[in-house]
Amino acid sequence: MIELYQLRWSHYVEKVRWALDYKGLPWRAIDIVAYRKEEMRRFDCAQTVPLIHDSATGVAISDSSPIIRYLDETYPERPLFPSDPSERDRVWQWMLRLDSTLGLYARRLGYTQLIMECPQVLSRLFMPEVCGGLFTRRGWRNLAAPVLGMMLTRRFRFDRNRQDGVYEQLESLLLPIAERLSKSAWLVGERCSAADITLASLLRPLRIVPHFSHHPRLQALFAWQARLFRVHGREPALLYEAWIDAQRRQSGRMRGRVSWLAASAPASALSDEPLREAVNDLHPVSALTLFKALPGYVRLRWFSGVHTVAYAPAVHGDVA
Repeated sequence: MIELYQLRWSHYVEKVRWALDYKGLPWRAIDIVAYRKEEMRRFDCAQTVPLIHDSATGVAISDSSPIIRYLDETYPERPLFPSDPSERDRVWQWMLRLDSTLGLYARRLGYTQLIMECPQVLSRLFMPEVCGGLFTRRGWRNLAAPVLGMMLTRRFRFDRNRQDGVYEQLESLLLPIAERLSKSAWLVGERCSAADITLASLLRPLRIVPHFSHHPRLQALFAWQARLFRVHGREPALLYEAWIDAQRRQSGRMRGRVSWLAASAPASALSDEPLREAVNDLHPVSALTLFKALPGYVRLRWFSGVHTVAYAPAVHGDVA
Protein backbone atom coordinates (compact mmCIF):
# COMPACT_ATOMS: atom_id res chain seq x y z
CA MET A 1 0.00 0.00 0.00
CA ILE A 2 1.23 3.47 -0.93
CA GLU A 3 0.24 6.37 1.34
CA LEU A 4 -0.28 9.67 -0.45
CA TYR A 5 -0.09 12.76 1.76
CA GLN A 6 -2.15 15.34 -0.04
CA LEU A 7 -3.96 18.61 -0.27
CA ARG A 8 -7.00 17.34 -2.09
CA TRP A 9 -7.32 20.24 -4.53
CA SER A 10 -3.62 20.52 -5.49
CA HIS A 11 -2.87 20.11 -9.19
CA TYR A 12 0.55 18.69 -8.29
CA VAL A 13 -1.17 16.07 -6.14
CA GLU A 14 -3.54 15.29 -9.02
CA LYS A 15 -0.48 14.32 -11.10
CA VAL A 16 0.46 11.67 -8.54
CA ARG A 17 -3.10 10.37 -8.06
CA TRP A 18 -3.38 10.01 -11.82
CA ALA A 19 -0.06 8.15 -12.07
CA LEU A 20 -1.03 5.77 -9.23
CA ASP A 21 -4.38 5.02 -10.87
CA TYR A 22 -2.81 4.68 -14.32
CA LYS A 23 -0.36 2.09 -13.02
CA GLY A 24 -3.06 0.29 -11.00
CA LEU A 25 -1.17 0.58 -7.71
CA PRO A 26 -2.97 0.25 -4.36
CA TRP A 27 -2.90 3.55 -2.47
CA ARG A 28 -4.75 5.57 0.10
CA ALA A 29 -4.96 9.32 0.57
CA ILE A 30 -4.09 11.09 3.83
CA ASP A 31 -5.34 14.67 3.91
CA ILE A 32 -3.00 17.02 5.73
CA VAL A 33 -3.53 20.36 7.46
CA ALA A 34 -1.89 22.72 4.99
CA TYR A 35 -0.22 25.14 7.39
CA ARG A 36 1.01 22.51 9.89
CA LYS A 37 1.86 19.36 7.91
CA GLU A 38 2.24 17.45 11.17
CA GLU A 39 1.18 14.24 9.45
CA MET A 40 4.41 14.18 7.39
CA ARG A 41 7.01 15.10 10.01
CA ARG A 42 8.05 11.52 10.69
CA PHE A 43 9.65 11.27 7.25
CA ASP A 44 13.22 12.33 6.47
CA CYS A 45 12.51 13.68 2.98
CA ALA A 46 11.55 17.29 2.17
CA GLN A 47 8.23 18.25 3.79
CA THR A 48 6.48 19.29 0.58
CA VAL A 49 3.16 18.16 -0.84
CA PRO A 50 2.61 15.71 -2.42
CA LEU A 51 4.56 13.12 -0.46
CA ILE A 52 4.27 9.34 -0.68
CA HIS A 53 5.34 6.58 1.67
CA ASP A 54 5.70 3.18 0.02
CA SER A 55 5.23 0.54 2.74
CA ALA A 56 6.61 -2.17 0.43
CA THR A 57 10.02 -0.52 0.12
CA GLY A 58 10.05 1.88 3.07
CA VAL A 59 10.76 4.79 0.73
CA ALA A 60 9.33 8.24 1.47
CA ILE A 61 9.68 10.79 -1.32
CA SER A 62 8.14 14.18 -2.05
CA ASP A 63 7.57 16.41 -5.12
CA SER A 64 5.30 15.17 -7.86
CA SER A 65 7.77 14.51 -10.68
CA PRO A 66 10.37 12.60 -8.59
CA ILE A 67 7.47 10.60 -7.13
CA ILE A 68 6.25 9.60 -10.60
CA ARG A 69 9.77 8.68 -11.71
CA TYR A 70 10.17 6.57 -8.56
CA LEU A 71 6.86 4.80 -9.24
CA ASP A 72 7.82 4.06 -12.82
CA GLU A 73 11.24 2.68 -11.89
CA THR A 74 9.93 0.63 -8.95
CA TYR A 75 6.73 -0.62 -10.61
CA PRO A 76 7.50 -0.85 -14.35
CA GLU A 77 4.12 -2.28 -15.39
CA ARG A 78 2.14 0.19 -17.52
CA PRO A 79 5.12 2.53 -17.93
CA LEU A 80 4.73 6.29 -17.97
CA PHE A 81 8.20 6.85 -19.43
CA PRO A 82 9.27 5.60 -22.89
CA SER A 83 11.86 2.85 -23.15
CA ASP A 84 14.02 4.89 -25.53
CA PRO A 85 16.61 6.82 -23.42
CA SER A 86 16.38 10.02 -25.46
CA GLU A 87 12.60 10.05 -25.23
CA ARG A 88 12.75 9.30 -21.49
CA ASP A 89 14.97 12.34 -21.04
CA ARG A 90 12.58 14.49 -23.12
CA VAL A 91 9.64 13.40 -20.96
CA TRP A 92 11.62 14.22 -17.80
CA GLN A 93 12.60 17.65 -19.09
CA TRP A 94 8.99 18.41 -20.05
CA MET A 95 7.89 17.50 -16.53
CA LEU A 96 10.50 19.69 -14.83
CA ARG A 97 9.83 22.65 -17.12
CA LEU A 98 6.06 22.42 -16.71
CA ASP A 99 6.43 22.07 -12.94
CA SER A 100 8.63 25.18 -12.88
CA THR A 101 6.44 27.32 -15.15
CA LEU A 102 2.88 26.20 -15.83
CA GLY A 103 2.39 24.69 -12.38
CA LEU A 104 3.55 27.85 -10.60
CA TYR A 105 1.76 30.34 -12.87
CA ALA A 106 -1.50 28.36 -12.86
CA ARG A 107 -1.42 28.14 -9.06
CA ARG A 108 -0.90 31.89 -8.76
CA LEU A 109 -3.72 32.77 -11.13
CA GLY A 110 -6.11 30.09 -9.83
CA TYR A 111 -5.82 31.38 -6.26
CA THR A 112 -5.97 34.95 -7.55
CA GLN A 113 -9.28 34.18 -9.23
CA LEU A 114 -10.71 32.72 -6.03
CA ILE A 115 -9.61 35.75 -4.00
CA MET A 116 -11.09 38.16 -6.53
CA GLU A 117 -14.43 36.37 -6.86
CA CYS A 118 -15.17 34.15 -3.85
CA PRO A 119 -12.50 34.28 -1.10
CA GLN A 120 -14.94 32.70 1.35
CA VAL A 121 -14.21 29.28 -0.17
CA LEU A 122 -10.59 29.45 1.02
CA SER A 123 -11.52 28.24 4.51
CA ARG A 124 -13.29 25.25 2.96
CA LEU A 125 -10.02 24.36 1.24
CA PHE A 126 -7.57 25.09 4.04
CA MET A 127 -9.56 24.75 7.27
CA PRO A 128 -12.21 22.05 6.82
CA GLU A 129 -11.36 20.34 10.14
CA VAL A 130 -10.10 23.27 12.22
CA CYS A 131 -12.26 23.83 15.35
CA GLY A 132 -14.64 21.15 14.19
CA GLY A 133 -15.18 22.85 10.84
CA LEU A 134 -16.19 26.16 12.44
CA PHE A 135 -14.57 28.29 9.76
CA THR A 136 -16.40 26.51 6.95
CA ARG A 137 -19.76 27.72 8.26
CA ARG A 138 -21.61 30.68 6.84
CA GLY A 139 -20.43 33.93 8.43
CA TRP A 140 -17.27 32.38 9.86
CA ARG A 141 -16.08 31.80 6.29
CA ASN A 142 -16.21 35.55 5.67
CA LEU A 143 -14.14 36.23 8.79
CA ALA A 144 -11.48 33.71 7.80
CA ALA A 145 -11.28 34.82 4.16
CA PRO A 146 -9.14 37.99 4.57
CA VAL A 147 -6.62 36.23 6.82
CA LEU A 148 -6.23 33.29 4.46
CA GLY A 149 -6.15 35.65 1.49
CA MET A 150 -3.36 37.71 3.05
CA MET A 151 -1.41 34.57 3.91
CA LEU A 152 -1.64 33.27 0.35
CA THR A 153 -0.90 36.68 -1.16
CA ARG A 154 2.24 36.94 0.95
CA ARG A 155 3.32 33.36 0.24
CA PHE A 156 2.84 33.48 -3.54
CA ARG A 157 3.00 37.24 -4.29
CA PHE A 158 -0.34 37.40 -6.06
CA ASP A 159 -0.25 41.17 -5.73
CA ARG A 160 2.73 41.14 -8.12
CA ASN A 161 1.00 39.28 -10.93
CA ARG A 162 1.10 42.36 -13.15
CA GLN A 163 4.71 43.32 -12.34
CA ASP A 164 5.88 39.73 -12.83
CA GLY A 165 4.05 39.41 -16.16
CA VAL A 166 2.37 36.18 -15.07
CA TYR A 167 -0.51 36.36 -17.53
CA GLU A 168 1.87 37.21 -20.39
CA GLN A 169 4.38 34.50 -19.51
CA LEU A 170 1.68 31.88 -19.21
CA GLU A 171 0.13 32.84 -22.52
CA SER A 172 3.51 32.70 -24.25
CA LEU A 173 4.06 29.27 -22.72
CA LEU A 174 0.71 27.75 -23.67
CA LEU A 175 0.27 29.00 -27.22
CA PRO A 176 3.25 27.00 -28.63
CA ILE A 177 2.12 23.93 -26.65
CA ALA A 178 -1.37 24.25 -28.12
CA GLU A 179 0.16 24.51 -31.59
CA ARG A 180 2.33 21.45 -30.93
CA LEU A 181 -0.64 19.34 -29.80
CA SER A 182 -2.64 20.38 -32.84
CA LYS A 183 -0.12 18.36 -34.88
CA SER A 184 0.54 15.49 -32.47
CA ALA A 185 -1.63 13.73 -29.88
CA TRP A 186 1.22 13.60 -27.32
CA LEU A 187 4.07 15.78 -26.15
CA VAL A 188 6.62 12.98 -26.62
CA GLY A 189 6.38 9.77 -28.64
CA GLU A 190 3.31 7.89 -29.79
CA ARG A 191 1.49 7.23 -26.52
CA CYS A 192 0.46 8.92 -23.30
CA SER A 193 3.40 9.59 -21.00
CA ALA A 194 4.12 11.29 -17.69
CA ALA A 195 4.66 14.51 -19.67
CA ASP A 196 1.05 14.49 -20.86
CA ILE A 197 -0.29 13.71 -17.37
CA THR A 198 1.81 16.60 -16.05
CA LEU A 199 0.47 19.04 -18.64
CA ALA A 200 -3.17 17.99 -18.23
CA SER A 201 -2.98 18.09 -14.42
CA LEU A 202 -1.18 21.42 -14.14
CA LEU A 203 -3.62 23.09 -16.53
CA ARG A 204 -6.50 22.45 -14.16
CA PRO A 205 -6.44 25.74 -12.15
CA LEU A 206 -6.66 27.69 -15.40
CA ARG A 207 -10.10 26.24 -16.04
CA ILE A 208 -11.41 28.89 -13.61
CA VAL A 209 -9.33 31.76 -15.10
CA PRO A 210 -11.46 33.20 -17.92
CA HIS A 211 -8.56 34.85 -19.74
CA PHE A 212 -7.24 31.35 -20.43
CA SER A 213 -10.31 29.10 -20.22
CA HIS A 214 -12.06 31.27 -22.86
CA HIS A 215 -8.96 32.14 -24.93
CA PRO A 216 -9.86 31.40 -28.58
CA ARG A 217 -6.40 30.03 -29.41
CA LEU A 218 -6.34 27.70 -26.39
CA GLN A 219 -9.71 25.98 -26.79
CA ALA A 220 -8.20 22.94 -28.52
CA LEU A 221 -5.66 22.58 -25.69
CA PHE A 222 -8.40 22.49 -23.04
CA ALA A 223 -10.38 20.09 -25.23
CA TRP A 224 -7.29 17.83 -25.34
CA GLN A 225 -7.19 17.99 -21.54
CA ALA A 226 -10.91 17.18 -21.27
CA ARG A 227 -10.50 14.13 -23.52
CA LEU A 228 -7.68 12.83 -21.32
CA PHE A 229 -9.83 13.38 -18.25
CA ARG A 230 -12.64 11.31 -19.80
CA VAL A 231 -10.41 8.52 -21.10
CA HIS A 232 -8.56 8.16 -17.77
CA GLY A 233 -11.55 8.65 -15.49
CA ARG A 234 -10.35 11.88 -13.85
CA GLU A 235 -12.74 14.18 -11.98
CA PRO A 236 -14.29 16.60 -14.49
CA ALA A 237 -14.33 19.37 -11.86
CA LEU A 238 -12.66 19.69 -8.47
CA LEU A 239 -14.54 21.32 -5.60
CA TYR A 240 -13.15 24.81 -6.09
CA GLU A 241 -14.13 24.66 -9.79
CA ALA A 242 -17.71 23.75 -8.87
CA TRP A 243 -17.89 26.41 -6.15
CA ILE A 244 -16.73 29.30 -8.32
CA ASP A 245 -18.89 28.19 -11.23
CA ALA A 246 -21.96 28.07 -8.98
CA GLN A 247 -21.27 31.63 -7.79
CA ARG A 248 -20.78 32.85 -11.35
CA ARG A 249 -24.02 31.28 -12.50
CA GLN A 250 -25.86 32.95 -9.64
CA SER A 251 -24.32 36.40 -10.14
CA GLY A 252 -24.17 36.30 -13.94
CA ARG A 253 -20.63 37.70 -14.00
CA MET A 254 -16.97 36.80 -13.61
CA ARG A 255 -13.61 38.58 -13.49
CA GLY A 256 -12.19 38.00 -16.93
CA ARG A 257 -10.82 41.06 -18.77
CA VAL A 258 -7.16 41.73 -17.97
CA SER A 259 -6.88 45.44 -18.69
CA TRP A 260 -3.12 45.79 -19.16
CA LEU A 261 -2.35 42.93 -21.54
CA ALA A 262 -0.73 43.79 -24.86
CA ALA A 263 -2.22 42.46 -28.07
CA SER A 264 0.67 40.05 -28.67
CA ALA A 265 2.40 37.69 -26.26
CA PRO A 266 6.17 37.75 -25.61
CA ALA A 267 8.55 35.02 -26.70
CA SER A 268 7.98 31.50 -25.39
CA ALA A 269 8.61 31.02 -21.67
CA LEU A 270 9.96 27.50 -22.22
CA SER A 271 13.74 27.34 -22.11
CA ASP A 272 15.87 24.73 -23.88
CA GLU A 273 18.35 24.74 -20.99
CA PRO A 274 18.28 21.28 -19.31
CA LEU A 275 16.96 21.22 -15.76
CA ARG A 276 18.07 18.96 -12.91
CA GLU A 277 15.09 19.68 -10.66
CA ALA A 278 11.95 21.76 -10.61
CA VAL A 279 11.91 25.20 -9.00
CA ASN A 280 9.30 26.58 -6.62
CA ASP A 281 8.00 30.06 -5.79
CA LEU A 282 7.13 29.82 -2.09
CA HIS A 283 7.94 32.74 0.20
CA PRO A 284 7.97 32.54 4.01
CA VAL A 285 5.03 33.84 6.02
CA SER A 286 5.03 34.66 9.73
CA ALA A 287 2.64 36.41 12.10
CA LEU A 288 4.85 39.49 11.83
CA THR A 289 4.84 39.62 8.03
CA LEU A 290 1.25 38.44 7.49
CA PHE A 291 -0.46 41.78 7.95
CA LYS A 292 2.10 43.48 5.71
CA ALA A 293 0.17 41.66 2.97
CA LEU A 294 -3.02 43.61 3.75
CA PRO A 295 -2.45 46.38 1.15
CA GLY A 296 -1.59 43.76 -1.49
CA TYR A 297 -4.65 41.72 -0.61
CA VAL A 298 -6.90 44.79 -0.85
CA ARG A 299 -5.46 45.69 -4.26
CA LEU A 300 -5.89 42.13 -5.47
CA ARG A 301 -9.43 41.85 -4.17
CA TRP A 302 -10.85 45.12 -5.50
CA PHE A 303 -8.26 46.94 -7.65
CA SER A 304 -6.48 44.17 -9.58
CA GLY A 305 -7.18 45.54 -13.06
CA VAL A 306 -9.00 42.31 -13.96
CA HIS A 307 -12.46 43.58 -14.84
CA THR A 308 -15.90 42.02 -14.62
CA VAL A 309 -17.46 40.51 -17.74
CA ALA A 310 -20.70 38.63 -18.33
CA TYR A 311 -20.60 35.01 -17.23
CA ALA A 312 -20.20 32.47 -20.00
CA PRO A 313 -19.42 28.80 -19.31
CA ALA A 314 -16.40 27.19 -20.94
CA VAL A 315 -17.24 24.33 -23.32
CA HIS A 316 -13.92 22.54 -23.62
CA GLY A 317 -15.37 19.07 -23.61
CA ASP A 318 -17.50 19.93 -26.63
CA VAL A 319 -14.63 21.21 -28.77
CA ALA A 320 -13.63 18.74 -31.48
